[in-house]
Formats: sequence, structure tokens, C-alpha cells
Amino acid sequence: MKKVVLIPILYLPIILFSQSSSERQGVRERIETAVDQGLITRNQADERYAKYRERLRQPNDEISNKSEQKTDLLTHYKKLGVNNLSRIKKSLSNNGISDNQLDGVLRGMIRLIHVAKADENNYEMNPRMQNYFEDRIGLDPKQVQYVMDLSVRIARRVK
Repeated sequence: MKKVVLIPILYLPIILFSQSSSERQGVRERIETAVDQGLITRNQADERYAKYRERLRQPNDEISNKSEQKTDLLTHYKKLGVNNLSRIKKSLSNNGISDNQLDGVLRGMIRLIHVAKADENNYEMNPRMQNYFEDRIGLDPKQVQYVMDLSVRIARRVK
């Protein structure tokens, strides 16, 4: 009987707290539904509530996230053996690739370089990568060809 009384007392603040917004309401409903259906235990639900509250307390620091992404990009290129990323950026900029396209192009080039290193002689760009550069990044066919050629040159140089 004590457990039955204790459960509502412990979970009432959580329920009231999570009803303050529609997002919180949706999270609470999903977790409670999973408990009711037996997909997760009450302890697992408590852990999920705790993680959710922890995420709410953390600030959305997009600036540090972007700097982490740039560091990650530098790390990938260093693993490939490219030490001067600014030279590649300048070359891409000289071929009409804007600064807001540059990050996506450099990320796509990592994949192209890996594939070109693996398949040295018969390298052709995957149609999905072609669509990525044209549709998602917004490059024209000449720019896509330049990116592919540059990636192949880098792959040959950094073996």
C-alpha cells in the first residue's frame, strides 16, 4: 500500500512539470504509453525522464557546435594526409563555390577521396553523390566536375 501511495507522490511533480508545453506533453505521453504497454519498465521511464530534463537544462550552443564541426572536418582531412585545408578552400572559392556551400562540399569531398583512393583507376562519381552536390549543395555541373577532379588529385597525392 505504501508503494501505491509513494508512486503518485513521486511522479506527480514530473507529470505536472512535463505538462507545461506540448513538447513535454508528447514526451510524457510516449514514455507513459511505453510503460503501459510493457515495452519499458518504470525504472527505464525514470531514466528517460531524467535524460530529458538534463537535455532541457543544457543550452543550445550552436556556435560551439559549428566550431566542433570545423575541427572534425580538419581532423578528417588530416587523417587523409591533407595538411593545408585553406589551399583547398581557396581553390574551391576560385571556382565559384560560395562560403555557405563550402562546408557541404568539403564534407562530400571526404567521401569522394576515400572512394577514389580505394578505386584508383576506374573512379566514377556515384549518382547519389552527384545529386548531393547538385541538388542539396546547389553546384552546377562544371563545379561538380571540378570537385570530383580535385578529389581524385588529392586521393592520388595522399596515398
